[in-house]
Amino acid sequence: MNRNDDADWRPDAPSADLAAGLDALAGGRLAEAAHRLAAAPENADDPHAAYRLGVVQSLSGDPAAAIATWRRVLRMDAQFAPALYDLALAYLAADDMGQAMLAFTRLLGACPDHAEGRFNFGNLLFRLGRTEEAVAAYAPLTGGENPPRGVLVNLGRALRRQGRLEEALACYGRALLADPADHFTWWNRSHALFLMGRWAEGFTDWEHRLFIGKGPPFKPALPRWTSGGPPPTLLVMGEQGHGDALHALRWLPPLLDRRCRPTLALHPALVPLARALLPGIPVLPFDRAASADAEAWSPLFSLPSRLDLPAPADTAEPAACPLCAPGIAAIRAAAGGAGPRPRIGLVWAGNPEHDNDRWRSMPLSALAPLFAAMPDAAWIGLQTGAAAAQADAFPRLSCAEPPADFLESARRVAGLDLLITVDTAAAHLGGCLGVPTWMLVAAEPDWRWGLKSRRTPWYASLRLFRQIDLGDWSAPVAAAAEALRAWMPEPRS
Repeated sequence: MNRNDDADWRPDAPSADLAAGLDALAGGRLAEAAHRLAAAPENADDPHAAYRLGVVQSLSGDPAAAIATWRRVLRMDAQFAPALYDLALAYLAADDMGQAMLAFTRLLGACPDHAEGRFNFGNLLFRLGRTEEAVAAYAPLTGGENPPRGVLVNLGRALRRQGRLEEALACYGRALLADPADHFTWWNRSHALFLMGRWAEGFTDWEHRLFIGKGPPFKPALPRWTSGGPPPTLLVMGEQGHGDALHALRWLPPLLDRRCRPTLALHPALVPLARALLPGIPVLPFDRAASADAEAWSPLFSLPSRLDLPAPADTAEPAACPLCAPGIAAIRAAAGGAGPRPRIGLVWAGNPEHDNDRWRSMPLSALAPLFAAMPDAAWIGLQTGAAAAQADAFPRLSCAEPPADFLESARRVAGLDLLITVDTAAAHLGGCLGVPTWMLVAAEPDWRWGLKSRRTPWYASLRLFRQIDLGDWSAPVAAAAEALRAWMPEPRS
């Protein structure tokens, strides 16, 4: 049931204002509908009439007025389902999770079979990290031969968060039986396959990201390399976030081994570092990609599938790649590492625009046990963005001006004895340089990190400290603090 289930309502003998207001609403004349419905005498005591005034207010871009009107409707009829449903959605849109929770709970108490309400309630529970409850909310909607695609995909997402990967794959499979061209479901399926270590299948499904707006920022005016061996010259377009691009640099040298001359296009902040790490490969900022000497182009994350090198062990990470060795040596030589030791860098938050940032980032205060575990260390704050202001409350943390680009960041990281970070670009930077890096990982990890291991095949220098419960950083921070007490910095060359 939703507002449309009540759309045919019309009293036997409406007042002139109510009749005119309903006609105006049906015709999309919102200003007239608002005026006439507000003036209708039925608005005072008929929940159907008052509900429609709230609909007009919502459609007119006045959610506060709509919320007030629907609350008034519920004082007339506490179980009026259309008002409860729309009120819950309005609170969701206003980011008032507590009131949305109350409205959904009242709705499902009154109408347990309200499918849209149950689905959106499950979405809210998932958003709040109450994953087990979200699974229970979705489950009744999956009966029958053809459950709604959104229910199957979102249930699969929740099961994936719980580590129930085979069940998640089953959900995605049911959705794809109904619509084999559902790119979003294929893309979701790839994440479960990656977490299972099924890299070849995962990278094949990962290609569907290109159809849902998750690929490079634009498509060059060149044919895309999609089959056969690599062409003699190839423009490779960076994609995803900065950390993703750093992670994927490992797939450029294999092109040279296959007599392909690649040119790499990246976000401008990454260009100086990529040029330092890959001296044999031209690197351009995105706005100069059109000038590349290339016969075809490829997204950067399509290279594993195209080169048939999907397993992490099949390509060398930058820290172990001969092509990168001179650049890494130069970065280390230019690193600022003078002063007391050990030098430990901290990064506690990622880009707040990331769709999973709520779970992967933490407040700096959560890392306080680390300071106590090694009080004599030189603590270096490498955080950028708005979260860097949190360092003002920790005078023991030394923070420099924001770096100009990732090459400057690399020099700072290379001067550390240890980097402790959440799952953001800093972790990839430490891994690329071979710097000892401890990463604090959410209970719902990114696809690269698997579900259990303390190590990762992507970077030999990276050690993982995992949450037990989503949103609770106490366990991984305590484990890192305990490890710090036993840790000794490696001698510097």
